[in-house]
Amino acid sequence: MIQFVETLNQWCMRLLRLVYLNLLWTLAVILGLGVFGIGPATAAMLSIQRQWIRGNEDEAIFPAFVRYFRENFKEGVLLGVIYGLAGYVLYVDLLYVSSWYVRVVVLLGVFLYMISLAYIFPLLVHYDWKGIGFKIRMSLVIGFSHLQYTLVLFVAMAVSGGLILRFYPGILTFAGASLIGYLVMWMTHQVFTRMERAAAAKEEDIAVSVSPKI
Repeated sequence: MIQFVETLNQWCMRLLRLVYLNLLWTLAVILGLGVFGIGPATAAMLSIQRQWIRGNEDEAIFPAFVRYFRENFKEGVLLGVIYGLAGYVLYVDLLYVSSWYVRVVVLLGVFLYMISLAYIFPLLVHYDWKGIGFKIRMSLVIGFSHLQYTLVLFVAMAVSGGLILRFYPGILTFAGASLIGYLVMWMTHQVFTRMERAAAAKEEDIAVSVSPKI
């Protein structure tokens, strides 16, 4: 019974942290007038959730959010503007394009856009890579090279979103962004970990193959 109460308390605390993080994200987006706030706010939220996934849950949320927001402000704003404009163009094209051939091309563009969007902010907070263009290219490369994980992520988001809308729609109001962010960060973190292990194993094999004889 005591173990059950402790487990329930842990889950309640995690839910409260998600609600609080969602509130900070929402306020940051509003203060940034939408397009100028959503990028840095998303980067800050994912940075905190990345720490949770890595087992670091003791850091105070508010000061960490402010620090990550400032650290990723410039690139976050640029990515928010780029993906916001690209998403708007694709949306308008889907509404008004009548040619089936062009529509197929637009749908392909939407698919590429969704893959890149799923990975770009996790890449921003996980790797210290330079250059917006390079990060965008790598978001597509990693998304395609681990397409099975990407598709599972899309399915998981669709299923969880549908279940929440059907049974607990109020959750989306209080923790929608943070729940989606956690799901995206958890799945992309598995991909990054897999990549890093494969790279480490490859370096070890190379070191063994070129090591001199004793």
